[in-house]
Amino acid sequence: MTRDYLVFVSRVVFAIQVSMCLIVSSFAYASEPLVVDPLAQRYQLDHFVDFIPDRGWDFNEFLGQEAELDFAQSKDGALTFGYVNAAYWLRMTLINPAQTESRWVLEMSGLSRAVDQIQAYIPDQNGRYRLHKAGDSIPFSERSVKHHSILFMVDLPAGQTRTIYLWVNTNGSLQIPMTLWSSEAYIQSEHHDSLLEGMFYGILIIMLFYNGFIYWSVKDQSYLLYVCYLVCVLGFALSIKGVGFEYLWPEHPAWNNKSNLIFSMMGVFFVLLFARSFLKTAIYTPRIHQAIGLLLVSAVACFVGMLGLSHYHAASMLAVQYGLSVIVVILAASFALKRGFTAARYYLLAWLGVLVSILFWILNSANVIASYWVGGYLFQIGITLQVLLFSFALADRINLMRSEREAALKLQLDHSQKLVSMAAMFERFVPKQFLSKIARSGIENIELGRADVAEISILFADVRGFTAMSEVLKPQELLNFLNAYLERIDKVIHDHDGFIDKFIGDGVMALFENASVQVGALNAVNGAIQMQKAVDIYNQHRANSGYPPIRIGIGVNTGEVVYGTVGSQERMDSTVLGDNVNVAARLQDLTKDLQARVVISEHTLEVVGKGHGLILREVGDVRVRGRREPVHIYEVLNAETEQDKAAKMFTLSNYRLAYDNYRNGRWREAEALWQNCLELNPADSVVQYLIAQCQSKVS
Repeated sequence: MTRDYLVFVSRVVFAIQVSMCLIVSSFAYASEPLVVDPLAQRYQLDHFVDFIPDRGWDFNEFLGQEAELDFAQSKDGALTFGYVNAAYWLRMTLINPAQTESRWVLEMSGLSRAVDQIQAYIPDQNGRYRLHKAGDSIPFSERSVKHHSILFMVDLPAGQTRTIYLWVNTNGSLQIPMTLWSSEAYIQSEHHDSLLEGMFYGILIIMLFYNGFIYWSVKDQSYLLYVCYLVCVLGFALSIKGVGFEYLWPEHPAWNNKSNLIFSMMGVFFVLLFARSFLKTAIYTPRIHQAIGLLLVSAVACFVGMLGLSHYHAASMLAVQYGLSVIVVILAASFALKRGFTAARYYLLAWLGVLVSILFWILNSANVIASYWVGGYLFQIGITLQVLLFSFALADRINLMRSEREAALKLQLDHSQKLVSMAAMFERFVPKQFLSKIARSGIENIELGRADVAEISILFADVRGFTAMSEVLKPQELLNFLNAYLERIDKVIHDHDGFIDKFIGDGVMALFENASVQVGALNAVNGAIQMQKAVDIYNQHRANSGYPPIRIGIGVNTGEVVYGTVGSQERMDSTVLGDNVNVAARLQDLTKDLQARVVISEHTLEVVGKGHGLILREVGDVRVRGRREPVHIYEVLNAETEQDKAAKMFTLSNYRLAYDNYRNGRWREAEALWQNCLELNPADSVVQYLIAQCQSKVS
């Protein structure tokens, strides 16, 4: 016979056996029994299960009254009862028409893992009923099959009929999706389900550690709160799926019965804190910020209350708290997005997606929607999407913060550049050397009356005949001349580590300070010499341009001065004060009378010391305005033109001999020697001044 023929005969025989079994069983049972095919992989049992509320029977009492009881069947094809606080008896009849024994796995999946107590009465090979226990309030060690799913092994002898009874008791959502699997088919399905659940837990754990690492790196509170929320989600999933009962707390059924509610309420608490931190509700939505504060308080109160409440009432309270919290955070995200906080877009999308899934899940738990798939998988899908979108939202927030930080840094950089430009511009009016004295903490912190004492060298320079020059020059020409002249001498002063403190019309006041007072004084004297050299070069340019030459006189003095600010809070100026400043100014005035180029005070010479290449002529004591004591001064010949310097050097020995007589009161001898010098160099104005001094002494 061919193979197809043998298959046809076997199926005909199987159909006759099934028909005979149904005829026999119809006299014993009111409900339709399930005739199993040994070649089938699984059966959904909902349509083959009768149920009746328990009235306090034990198993033997129930069997004794079974024939008189009115059993019911699910009208919509699903064993869902909603939120209950009750117990039910369930029964199903299985017929094995085959000539071989078969072994099956009875699985109660989905939310049946959260049922408090399940007692299964299953006949053994000899037809005697054996009690098998399960449920989340029964110690895990008492289960006949050690698995986080609710499993019972069912043996069906050849050609036998078996009736299975289940007693279920719970205080909460009661769904009892039951599937009868062949052993081989269940192993394959279990592998598939384990893979999906492993992926779900893996995503949660990866997100937990990933965001925990980011919090450790950036110390952003939002990440810490999100990690706490992920811990609660993971705890809830482990509890509701029975994995925690199998691996983490198998001998603590009381905790197992409450753990899913506790993790849920903690999750609500942290998701509110996360929303307040992430969405910056205090800034964008102040009123919702207050509402979240009230919900946080109520979440704490609910958490405390649920510890003493029944599962049914605790779940109801959790549903209200969760529903209000979701509404509030969605409103907060919507308003924050509307007001420009773009990072709220992924946050809002995450909640809108999970809201739909959780809504269906709650409706399914309350028996408004009868779907095992919703109860078994929609929660995982919704939470996975939420976790991923929350992570996107946090990443988007980092990008937003980085953009804001970059914008702030750019703004700060622009501001700093403006401050640098302002400081550079300010230094054109107040030299940085001066600012280091009066504004150590920045130009914005300059204080009126700030003083600092230092020993420095002061240089005053002035253009001879500037008043007459200004009368013949046009204003623009006069301004051009001043800028050209001042630019040249300013460079010389800076080259000698000095700085101009003030421009006084055509005159300048320059300061030379150094850690070594001697170096500062030498810089001032050499600077004065080079200023005269620069003016000589400038005069050549002026001659080429058809302008008359100019002459300047320079006075240098060294001594203690006071750096400070003077004026008022509305208008202040930087300056140096002290007698030594006045002396330097008067020495510059004396150059007009002496027709000298550079004169320095005796104290400056003492500070400079000998051996620096300076050629000096002692002029003697002179009286300056505003000072009682005379000042002993010297003329610096290094500042003269080469011609004038040679002429003065030619008479220098006689000059010094004359001054020695002058110092000792021999006025006539001194006058005679200076007259001799004047005959050799008639243009020597300093000698003319000293001859006049001798004549005044004699008379």
